[in-house]
Order: sequence, then structure tokens, then C-alpha cells
Amino acid sequence: MFIFIACAGGFSASMFCQRVVKEIEAHDENLTAVFDTLDNVFKKSIAYGTNYDLVVAYGGLDQLAAYNSFEFGQLFDVVFIAPQASFKLPEKAELLKDYPTMVQPIPPRLFGMMDGTKASQMMLDLLLELDLWRGYQSQVQVGSKALDKDIEIFVAGGSSGELYFKEMFQFLKENGLRCLAQPYKLETLYDFKPTEDFDARFVFGSMSQLEDVDFAKVARRIDGFLVAPSSTAALSNRVSWLKAYHIPYQRFDNTQTKKFLKNGKFELEKVKIWNFLQRVQLLTEHTSEITVQRFEAKELPKRKKFFFLSWEDTQK
Repeated sequence: MFIFIACAGGFSASMFCQRVVKEIEAHDENLTAVFDTLDNVFKKSIAYGTNYDLVVAYGGLDQLAAYNSFEFGQLFDVVFIAPQASFKLPEKAELLKDYPTMVQPIPPRLFGMMDGTKASQMMLDLLLELDLWRGYQSQVQVGSKALDKDIEIFVAGGSSGELYFKEMFQFLKENGLRCLAQPYKLETLYDFKPTEDFDARFVFGSMSQLEDVDFAKVARRIDGFLVAPSSTAALSNRVSWLKAYHIPYQRFDNTQTKKFLKNGKFELEKVKIWNFLQRVQLLTEHTSEITVQRFEAKELPKRKKFFFLSWEDTQK
């Protein structure tokens, strides 16, 4: 069972987690429990889930956001919210409404006393309650990228306002493809409210904006990459990431648009992009979600103990 305990900034939640886990370790020989930061629990979820019955993560409530609600919904059984952040409970519950994750407030008196005995019992009681949720099927389909969204393309090194894409979007529109263009931000990649229907979203950014720590989230949403000459060098450092997640990419030339339009060669660019979009559509229809250990899981380090204290052994 994975539990996230959240407060405003994470500090008081860490103390609460420590007391709860200490109580379980001391008085329940049938359960194994561990607590860690939210980031570490995400990175080591496979190892932690294999070695412990209860995995308790702590952190600030705003670490749960639209762009990582998928990860929360897939991993955590319960999100407990401390009293000082309880006013955000409806907002966070809305993010997880399509997942079998319970969002619960921590009673103010319980949290204020930092009562590890009562808190640990509350969690164990929830284990029984969660059994009622076992038959629940999430409304979010994760078998195929194409099941719950349209095509989404990351455009590296281009701009929606330049002549190349003005001409390209007009061509796609004439062929019945409704396009939406947006600048890249990880948050808006997941949380956006379009005012009109679309078939393909083009997200404009640079390859250098993509860091390995967030690439699993990007890969879960982006179906293909279009890469300008200016981003070729950055692509070479990240092409292995794309291959790991089976994400296709296509180079395009936006440096000679006026010349291509004048001599008729822009038609070749149109055909190239059109064929690429067709290939992306086929791939998203038949490709299941992929987990790459390098980006999403790490081995569990050995832990050292001294009385009731424990910590990771980071020495090699």
C-alpha cells in the first residue's frame, strides 16, 4: 500500500510520517513499513513495493499537480492532507477523480498531537476500506496513447508564428486536420482547456528544455517529435530517450521557407509532414504504455540503522 501524507511545505508531514512508521515497526510484527520523500518513493516504487507492506511518502501538497496526476493515480492508494492544507482538498481530489485513489483529510487534533499510535491505526483501518475499491476500474485507459486524446507533437526549434507553420497549418486544415498550437510547459502539457475541438496539438519548445528527470511525463503525452535544424545537436543527446519510449521523430527544414515556396519545393515539406503524422497515428493506436527503468525506477539502496533511526547508505 502506498500512502502520501501532504502538508503545506512537507516539513510537518515528514515528522508525522516518522512517528507513524516508527509505531508500526515497534508494535506490528506482521507489517513492514518505510517512509521517504515523495520524489524518492516515485523513483524507487518498484523496489519499495517489493520490500515493504506500507510505503509512506511525505511532501508538500502542491507536488500533486495536473501534469503528474497520472503517476499519483497509478501509484498511491491514499492521499492524506494535513489540516493547514485541507482547503485544497477539493482541488486535489478533482485531479484524482478518475483514479482509484482516496483523498482524505487528517483530523486536526490527530495531526496536532502527532499521535503515531492513532495515526497508524487509522491507516490500518483504511486497508480494510480499500478492499471495497478492488473492483473499481479506472476511467483512464492506459493501454494506448490514442484512446483518451488526439495526436500531440513536440516541435523542437520552431515557432507557430513563422511562415513555415502558417503554411503547414493551412495545408493540414485544407485536408481536414484541425490543429492547435501552444508553447511547451510541462504543466500545460497535461492541464489545458482548449476552446475548440482539435485533431492534432503542436507543442512548440526546444529540445534543451527536456530533462531526463521529467521525460517519463513528456513521453506519456507526446506522440512524436518534429525537429528543426537548430535543434539537431540537442536531439543527438536525447535521441536514445525517444527510442527507449518508441517515439518517432522527423526532421524538417524551416530555414528556407520563402525559397521553397517560390520554387515549389514546399510541397515536399507538406508531404513529409503529412506522412509523418499518419505514421504517428498508426503507432499511437497500436503502442501500449512503456515503462523505462532508467527514467522511472531505481534500485533500493541498502539502509543502515542505529536504534530507531534508519538512513540510506549512499557510499559506494
